[in-house]
Amino acid sequence: MSCRVSRSWLVVLPGCVGRLSRVVEVGTGSEGAIMIAKHTIRRNLNLDVLRIVAMLLIVACHATLHIPWLLNIDTVPLQYLPGWKSALAFLVVQYGQVGVSIFFMISGYFLVRKDFQVRRVFSTWFQMFCYSVLSFALILVARHRSLTLPDKVTELLQGEQLPHTIVTVLFPFLSNSYWFVTAYIVMLLVSPFLNCLFEHLSQRSIGCLMLLLGFLATWKLFNVSTPVWTNFTYAILGYVTGGWIRVYGRTMRMPAKPLLLTAIIAASTVVMTVFNHHAAERTTFTTFFAWETKIKPGIEVLPIVIAAAIVLLALEVDLSWIRGFPRALILRAAASTFGIYLIHENMFWYRIIWPTITGMMPTPDTFFDKLIVGAEIVLIIFIAAGAVSFVLDTLLVHPISRMMIAIVDTADRPRRGHEPIRHARRK
Repeated sequence: MSCRVSRSWLVVLPGCVGRLSRVVEVGTGSEGAIMIAKHTIRRNLNLDVLRIVAMLLIVACHATLHIPWLLNIDTVPLQYLPGWKSALAFLVVQYGQVGVSIFFMISGYFLVRKDFQVRRVFSTWFQMFCYSVLSFALILVARHRSLTLPDKVTELLQGEQLPHTIVTVLFPFLSNSYWFVTAYIVMLLVSPFLNCLFEHLSQRSIGCLMLLLGFLATWKLFNVSTPVWTNFTYAILGYVTGGWIRVYGRTMRMPAKPLLLTAIIAASTVVMTVFNHHAAERTTFTTFFAWETKIKPGIEVLPIVIAAAIVLLALEVDLSWIRGFPRALILRAAASTFGIYLIHENMFWYRIIWPTITGMMPTPDTFFDKLIVGAEIVLIIFIAAGAVSFVLDTLLVHPISRMMIAIVDTADRPRRGHEPIRHARRK
């Protein structure tokens, strides 16, 4: 079986033969999450549910960082306080990376056998661009109408900061204003090359590549300053892991598979928590390796391990019995996850959302109350941002995106109709 990529990639993929096929995008983008192939009778909801769970983890991570009675990075430098409560707070932050890893893996799972399509890259970028520009426009309207804005938002619109803000708004990909989306788009661009690995390398070789990339994630624990573990490397490992699960993981046989995967998740979680607690104690050993400065990211390979175990577990669950309205609701919520991220992590809105929400909620006194109120805040933001995302995507973003893609396809069709099909020869 040869790698499946568009003709435009044949010049750089001499070992792969491009094959045209009619497929639908079911990656991370919100529109793709609900598109179903014309001849598909049944759709597995497992990974759609996982998208929802992953975004809830991401929102919980950001809530823990921004809520005043938790880590509160908006007003004070991030404090690495000793104690188990602080260790658990940073565990929630690190589980946000579990959510990000799940998104990367779902994309690899669905795209490892798909043709490369430029429209995937464009639709993802265009959605990010629309959310960025629309947010800026709304903030300018609010300021023009003399509405009260937080000081941290006003600072972005004044003096020397304003040009930088404009550049960030207009070029969100180049300015990395959404690091996850930037890494995701780069991952899409290299996906045909990664897919070729699965066509031409053995299962053992792919496994060795995953182990190598995972090992790079541990270098920082040895106080090694290295540029090899980046957001891009992170996305590539997630994609390859998702592809491995699609190609090999579904048929993988192991004794007591669900129990073993659950044990891996539990053990990794315990190790992460103990690391957070021990690093914050600032012992001679942890200080030597500067672990107190690495509590926020933690042991970065473990969230990826946890995410892989969760994806494998999710694929074991049969959700075909969910039909009708519950099924449609899951699909709609899964489709909104990308927009939820683009809203609550926007450079303007996160400076407004967190102070507003936390100001409206009572300040909890006990640890249990903090869990309850924190969960309520996460659900409020998820539902509210999801509703806004649904409206924006349905009425504006997706219609314009489809129209622009249709115009390009129409203009390109005559050229493609007369273009000879070139088949690369394997040497």
